[in-house]
Amino acid sequence: MKCDIKGRYITCLIIACLLSMTILASSVAAGAAGSGGVAVAASSAKADAIKFADDNKGITVDIAKSLWEYAEIGLAEYCSYVKARDVLASAGFAIKQSAADIPTCLVATWGSGQPVLGIYEDIDALPGVGHACGHNLNTAAGVVAAMAIKSAMESHQIPGTIKVFLNPAEEVWDVAPLVAAAGHYDDVDVLLSFHAGTENTSEFGSTMAMDHVEYKFKGKAAHASAAPEKGLSALDAVEIMNIAVNFLREHLIQEMRIHYVITDGGAAPNIVPATAASRYFIRAPKYPDVAYARKRIDDCAKAAALATGTELEIGFSSGIYNKVPSKSLALLAMDAIKSVGPAEFAGGQIAQMEALGISGTPDKDIKEPTGSQSFGSNPIGDVTWKTPSTTLGIATWVPGTAGHSVEAAAQSGAVYGFEGAVQASKALAAMGIELLTNSESLAAVKSEFAERMKGMPPYEGKAMIPEVAYPEAPGFTVSAADGTVGVKAAETAFAEEAGDVIIISSMQGDQLAAYTVPAQAAAQQEYAFKIQGGVSAGQRLKITFIDASKDGDAWFYGYVHAQ
Repeated sequence: MKCDIKGRYITCLIIACLLSMTILASSVAAGAAGSGGVAVAASSAKADAIKFADDNKGITVDIAKSLWEYAEIGLAEYCSYVKARDVLASAGFAIKQSAADIPTCLVATWGSGQPVLGIYEDIDALPGVGHACGHNLNTAAGVVAAMAIKSAMESHQIPGTIKVFLNPAEEVWDVAPLVAAAGHYDDVDVLLSFHAGTENTSEFGSTMAMDHVEYKFKGKAAHASAAPEKGLSALDAVEIMNIAVNFLREHLIQEMRIHYVITDGGAAPNIVPATAASRYFIRAPKYPDVAYARKRIDDCAKAAALATGTELEIGFSSGIYNKVPSKSLALLAMDAIKSVGPAEFAGGQIAQMEALGISGTPDKDIKEPTGSQSFGSNPIGDVTWKTPSTTLGIATWVPGTAGHSVEAAAQSGAVYGFEGAVQASKALAAMGIELLTNSESLAAVKSEFAERMKGMPPYEGKAMIPEVAYPEAPGFTVSAADGTVGVKAAETAFAEEAGDVIIISSMQGDQLAAYTVPAQAAAQQEYAFKIQGGVSAGQRLKITFIDASKDGDAWFYGYVHAQ
C-alpha cells in the first residue's frame, strides 16, 4: 500500500531535472525569437508546450501505467492520488489535499492572476474490470499537459493561473458536484479535459440533468392470511407510488426519462411488508425540468403514503446538472487535435497488442464535433454551470471497443492507450496556451457561455455521498475496548517520518488524539497510541495526517470505525 514511496521520490528528482532542462531550452529559444510580435510569441509558446509534453512522455506513460496497475475504485484511490499529487507537487504546483472534504480529491494550483485555466480529470477505476473507462489515461494526459503549459508560461512570461482538478469516484458517486458546490471552480475562466475513447474529436453536446432519490415507506407487519387487516403494507405504498408516477409521465416533457427499481419489497409473501422502498433516477435535458418532475414525484409518494396509512421517508438524494455545451471551445479543441494529430503506431507496437488479443489500430481519422443530446448523465455537468468546458478525444482504443469492457481495460493499460494519452497531453497543452495567449478566443468562449446561461436559475450543488460509500482508511484500526489506535505503516498511503502528526477526531470535530510520530515509530512496521476518553463500538472517526516535512500540510485521510 505504500505505493512505492521511495520510488516516487526518485521520480520527483527526475521530473525536476527534466523541468529545469526544458525550461532552459525554451528560454533560449524564446530569446532567439526576438520581437516577432504577439502572434509569433504565442505560436512559439504553443510549440514549446507541445515539445515539453513530447519530451516528457515517459512521465505520461508512468502515471498511466501506475494507475492502471493500482486499479482503485471510487473513494479508495489512495495510491493513484499519491502518484498524481507527488508528480504535480514536484513540478511546483501547490496542492490542496482532500478538496471538498473528500480524502482522494485533489486541486493543484500554479501561477497567479487571470486568466485561470482549469484541467479536469477523473482518477477512479471500475469494480471488476479496472480502468475500462480509461481514467488512468485521462489523468496522465491532464497532469503532463498542466506541466507543459506551466513550462511554456514560465519561458514566455505568460500571465495566468493553472488549476488541476483530479476527481475520485466518478463511476459510482457524484463527486464533481461536491467540488463545484465547495467553490473550487468559482474563479476558473475555462476548463479543459480529455477522455479516452475510439475517436479523434471534441464535443459540444449536452447531457441529461438527473436527481437520484430513494423513497422509503414504513408500515406495520402482520400475517398476510390470518390477520391482514392488522397490517399496513409498505409494499402497497411503493406500488401505488410507482403506478402514479407512470400515469404522470403523460404530463411531463417528452424528453423526460424516469426509471426506478424496488430496493426493498418485503421478506416473504405471507408477511405484510413493514418496510419497502424504491430508488428513482429522474432525468431531463435541463435541470429546471428535473426539479419540476421531482416535486410531482414526491407528491406521488406522499399520496401513496396517505392512501396506505404508512410513513414516508425521502432518503438519499443527489442531483446532477445537465452539461452546458461550448461550441467555441469544441472548435478550438479540434484545432489542437489537428495540430498534433492522432497517435501513430509501428509494427512492433501493433504486434504487442495482437498478443493481447486486440486486432487493428486506433482510428487516425479526425471527426468534426456534433452537438448531439446525450440521454446519459455526467457529474461534470455541474462544473459546466460554473465555467465553460469541453472534452477532447484522442483515439486510445480500436474502433468498436465498448467503454467499460475488458477490451477497453486491456488497451488502457498498453501501448495504444499510452500513446493516445501522450497525444492528448500535447493537444491539451496546445489548447491551453491558445486560451492563455489569445484574448479574442477566450472572450468568444466566455461570451457564448454567458448567452447559454441566460434565464437559467442559480447553481445549487445537490450532490452528497452516503456514509456507507467510504471505505475504511487503509492502515488503521481502532479498538473500542481500550481506545487503542493501531497503525500498520506498510498499509498507509503516506510515509510516516519523525515529527509527523496523526489526528483522530469525532464526526463532530472534537479532537480525540494527536500523536506525534517519534523517530523509533517511524522506522517500525506497526505502532499504536491511545484515544483520550475512549470510544464506543461502531463509532465513526476521522483521521488527519499532518506532514511535518511539508510545512504542516494537512491531509484529511479518511474514516475508520471503532471495533
